Formats: sequence, C-alpha cells, structure tokens
Amino acid sequence: MEMILQVLELTSIFSEHIKNAGIIRYVNKENAQQQEFVGNWLGYDYPLACRVLKETDAPLLYPVMKRSAYRLSGFIGWAKYAPGWDINTVQKFVRDHVNSPAPRFHLIFTIGYEVVGFGSLAPMKKPRDIQVALWVAEGHEGRGIGSWIVTVLEWYAFNVFGYDNVFYQHDIGNSKSGNLAKRNGFKFSHVFQEKKTAWKEIGFWVSYKKQRPKGMHPGAIDTGTLDNWVGITFPWKCLI
Repeated sequence: MEMILQVLELTSIFSEHIKNAGIIRYVNKENAQQQEFVGNWLGYDYPLACRVLKETDAPLLYPVMKRSAYRLSGFIGWAKYAPGWDINTVQKFVRDHVNSPAPRFHLIFTIGYEVVGFGSLAPMKKPRDIQVALWVAEGHEGRGIGSWIVTVLEWYAFNVFGYDNVFYQHDIGNSKSGNLAKRNGFKFSHVFQEKKTAWKEIGFWVSYKKQRPKGMHPGAIDTGTLDNWVGITFPWKCLI
C-alpha cells in the first residue's frame, strides 16, 4: 500500500521513456513527426490520458459502470451486479480497489471529461510475475483504447515496478480479448481451467506472456522505492 501511495504522489512519467515505449498514439500515424507530442485521440476532441484511481472517483465511474454493465457482464464477474448498484455500492467498489494491497494497482483512463476505461495490475502465483486486466467503457470500443490501456499497464509493470513477466489472461470464449493480447505482442504461454464467474465464460482460460526487455534499470520491487520517478512529468493531463 505504501508503494501505491508513492505512485499517487508522482505527477507523471518521463515523456521520452513513454515515447520509446510506444504509448503515445498520434492522430495521424503517417504524419507522426509533424504532430504535437500528444495529439487528440482519433475521433475525439481530447487526448487519451490516465491517472491512478482515487477514492473520490465513484461519481465519475458510477454512470460509466452502469452503462457498460450488460456488455461487460459476459466476461467480468462484478458487472452482472452493477445494474442494481447505487452510488454507495460504487463508492465501496472504488474504495476497495484504492485500498487493495500491492501488487494490485489501478488506473482510470479518460478522454476529456469522461472515463473511457479502467486498467489494473493483479498478482500471479510467482512474485516477479504480474497480469494486466482491463475494461473499456460502453460506446468507446473498437477505437484502440484497450490496446493503449494494455501498453500503459505493461509500461508500469516493467519500467516502474520492474516485474520479470507480464501476463494477459482471458476466457477462451472471449476471442476479442485474445486478439488484443496478440496485437500488443504477447505470446501464448499456457491454458488453464478456472471457475466460471460470468455468463459467457467457458471455464478454460488462455494465458499470454511478455518478458521484460533486457538491460532495463531495476524497478521498485527490487529497489523498494519510487524516488527515481519523483518530479518527472506526463506528456498529458487528465481533466477529471
């Protein structure tokens, strides 16, 4: 928890590192060199940005989660209950996530004044492994937002925290999720069986894996600190 609070204190991440990680997507890829460093996301009037989840985010997430619940409920367990949630239940959901112990780590993704996605790092059996999890808000699917969420989470996992392997796992029935993993350079690792928690799940999951590139500086899980990120700035700003 202390390490996550340190992340909250960071104003952002060094723009050159992010550029090298491929996190920034330009409005026009063919003319990327002529674009501003952070252009508006394609089809929107604002850039796609992110920040760490805060306890005050329940009013922002409440309408998004309610609106997105049915589509997400096929493969995300909590979503089947969301239609009946009031603001207090969403507040508990947010508080539980904010206070979840490391290595859990949660980001909201915004375009302008709207939440368009949610991304998390979650534990694996081995302490030097981590997995990504995410959802994209209703009305914002198919616009590359999910891929960018994965890229940002991967960047945090390797650069900031220093994990050896990042995993992307999904139920076999969720083929769109598998395509997202492949597009982001994850390679097939293994298949495993898991108890079904959502109505579209088959109960067998595919695990994809990406290894940390060689030659990177030690991350927080080795150094025990995030001091080397203090004072470094994001190339974007969340408006909410």
